[in-house]
Amino acid sequence: MADMSKVNDWLGAIPSPQTRKNYLNGIRRFEEFYQKPIESLLELDDMELGHIIEKFYSYLKQNHPQNTCRNLVNCPIQYFKYFGKNPKYKKSLGIYTTTLTTRDHMLTVDECREMWKVASLEEKVMVKTWMLGLRIGDACKLEWQQFNLKTSEEPQEVLISTHKEGIVAHVFIDPEFQELLEKQIVNLDRSNKFLFQSEKGGHVKEKQLLRKLQSLKKKAGIDAKGKVFGWHLGRKLFLRTCAELGITSWNAQMMCGKAVDKSIATYINGVQLKNDAKKIHNVLKMENQSNGNDKRVENLESAIRNLENENMALKTRQDELQKQHIIMKKSIRMQNMAIFEKALGKKHVERLERASIKEEVERQRATEDYPYMPSLLSVDDTYTEKGRKRETRENREK
Repeated sequence: MADMSKVNDWLGAIPSPQTRKNYLNGIRRFEEFYQKPIESLLELDDMELGHIIEKFYSYLKQNHPQNTCRNLVNCPIQYFKYFGKNPKYKKSLGIYTTTLTTRDHMLTVDECREMWKVASLEEKVMVKTWMLGLRIGDACKLEWQQFNLKTSEEPQEVLISTHKEGIVAHVFIDPEFQELLEKQIVNLDRSNKFLFQSEKGGHVKEKQLLRKLQSLKKKAGIDAKGKVFGWHLGRKLFLRTCAELGITSWNAQMMCGKAVDKSIATYINGVQLKNDAKKIHNVLKMENQSNGNDKRVENLESAIRNLENENMALKTRQDELQKQHIIMKKSIRMQNMAIFEKALGKKHVERLERASIKEEVERQRATEDYPYMPSLLSVDDTYTEKGRKRETRENREK
């Protein structure tokens, strides 16, 4: 690079340090290809600049995937536009086409919950911020006063000015996040306005916040299998969840700070955004929170357990009473037998007893509720037909 003054002027207008770094790398790659400083091309017209951009794109396509080519070619295009140029390249080339990448780890909600389980209070605040879908540059610069909310059972909206695209993100803080913030904010240095504070003052840098996230991922034992585990995975998870829930793309973009066409933004209302935020938070919540239905189910289960215990106690009492009844019945019978023996004689009482047993056998045979009892059939046949004939003969002899 010969004269860096114009490049520095252009880069100085870009707020994100990471974007500045990427743009500078892209300019260097362009100058390696063109073999001249990029400032020298500002004298060319838009058609000539467009032809050079097309050649640069074709050169990159020989050794790089589409997404890398798009990012590198975008750097000189943005540089020329900053200085009032508008390169006329062929749209049919598909320079700004984005292809699905397999380079990034596919983050899941369950993996976020595993990170949550081993996280400290500060790390939990970081995880919930990560899942709002904000860019890391915007997350670093969040101010705690924006989140000093009175806890509520409803999601609360916070408007955040994004740096890269210069738009307002309609972020919703769910009750779970509100409780965390209430605990975390009291531990912060009130003289430092940022939510994620640096030990040296001010806010943490993007690299520091990313290292904290990756350290938590390692502590949770999550295996990315060699793929990239970056801050942007939270943004992808947020937008993917919105798509799976059927939330319109412009509502999802407004909630995570992506640019939306002004003609559409006019018709988006806060009520619809809040309803969509509730759906998202129900999927992305870290802990199972009991609602009214869960409480009613618990009360019903408790009532059923109490009834079962009462039934068991009643059954035990019933069994005890039945045993006492059998004992009492046997005792009364023994007393009656003693009285009959004394008054009528032992032989006549035995006959009465056998007759009583026979009646019991007949009753049991006629009742389906009682089993067949062979032991009761082994009685003397005094009152059978044969017995009655013998008794008649004995009486005649007397």
